[in-house]
Amino acid sequence: MKIALKLAYLGDNYHGFQHQPDLVTVDSEVSKALEQIGVIHGDFCYAGRTDRGVSALGQVIDFWIDEENANLARPRCINGRLPRDIWAWAWSVAPLGFSARWNALWREYRYLLWHDGLDLEKMRSAAEKLQGLHDFRNFSSCKEGTVKEIQRLEITEESGLGLVIFDIRANGFLWNMVRKIVRALEMVGSGDRDLEWIEELLNPELNYGAPSAPAEGLILMDVGYNCLEWHVDEYSRERAAKGLGATVQKRISSAYVVRSLQKAMER
Repeated sequence: MKIALKLAYLGDNYHGFQHQPDLVTVDSEVSKALEQIGVIHGDFCYAGRTDRGVSALGQVIDFWIDEENANLARPRCINGRLPRDIWAWAWSVAPLGFSARWNALWREYRYLLWHDGLDLEKMRSAAEKLQGLHDFRNFSSCKEGTVKEIQRLEITEESGLGLVIFDIRANGFLWNMVRKIVRALEMVGSGDRDLEWIEELLNPELNYGAPSAPAEGLILMDVGYNCLEWHVDEYSRERAAKGLGATVQKRISSAYVVRSLQKAMER
């Protein structure tokens, strides 16, 4: 039988998701855990690659397993073998022929950008131009298969924090496409570029190139399917939330140390 799992992870300590020889990746850690439990037969399929520094809430993998060992593939069994910054938190029986990559109807990413003083209304006007079916060649280094449909692109702000949140869903993404879209919109919001520039980027004949935002602000939030019934492991989710809470406290404290030094230097 086939099992699908939802994975969450922090990308800081990994050289991306995909397996790379002699490098620690999310793939290599998950494969090791599944092999130690003795449930995996061969490789597993995954919904999408994430680059070094990119995190995930809803990465999906699928793999074959002997039916009598299905209980061993539950999140709480797997998490005991995983590093503390990778968690399985939901599972589903997958139909025969299912592929986490090829059966995905859409993928959704979130990007978190800290930048004071951006013109959000101007950015939202630019974002409207990107929605729908377009050739996104200038938003990636890819040269083929560059026509994608952005189904949702919303920009919100955490009040008083200067944190801008980009939520983007599409039927598919090119390499670095989300990061390039975010950086282009940031440049419009800061006044460095105008709305006409966005229209030019959507013209593949002009052969422009949009710069990329850093990988660390990007999260793979979810992947959509019409053939899976997800079962959330509440115990695993609660354990993950507790571990992430400790990480949040540490990182916010570190960020405010840097912020305090910056403020002092600006006097």
